[in-house]
Amino acid sequence: MGRSHPTLHTCLDAADSRRPTAAGRAAKAGEWRMAACALALATALAAMSTVRSPGDRLKADLQAAGAAIRELGINRPPDHVQKIVAALFSANAVEVDATRFPGRVVVTLRALDRITCLTASAAARRIEGRVVIELRGFASPGDCGERNDMAWLILP
Repeated sequence: MGRSHPTLHTCLDAADSRRPTAAGRAAKAGEWRMAACALALATALAAMSTVRSPGDRLKADLQAAGAAIRELGINRPPDHVQKIVAALFSANAVEVDATRFPGRVVVTLRALDRITCLTASAAARRIEGRVVIELRGFASPGDCGERNDMAWLILP
């Protein structure tokens, strides 16, 4: 009754050697923490790379407005054009003058802060493509005050 088979001892010894020691468990936990930190850092860097300046966001909004105006065709009434374009600028107080549509549309963004003015005048001074979009005024950084009304001419 006191004797066991030699193969049984070998299997039990092998099972014991696969169990991590306290030092092994601590090392594994450290590896997991390091991996979690690396993942968190990579996520933060990816999120930061997708953050755009206010000027870049306005440029994208202006380009969307230009594309929308171009797609409307020439037979739309000015109030329809105004509603379509104004809806694209929900983050800002906007005034749309479409009385000279289809020749041109003027989009004025009201009360923009200094940072937005500076980045918008740099990023969206003139946008060329199928539609030309051009900022009126604000030729130098000194033209941006604390609150700014900025107007862009959109030529479909």
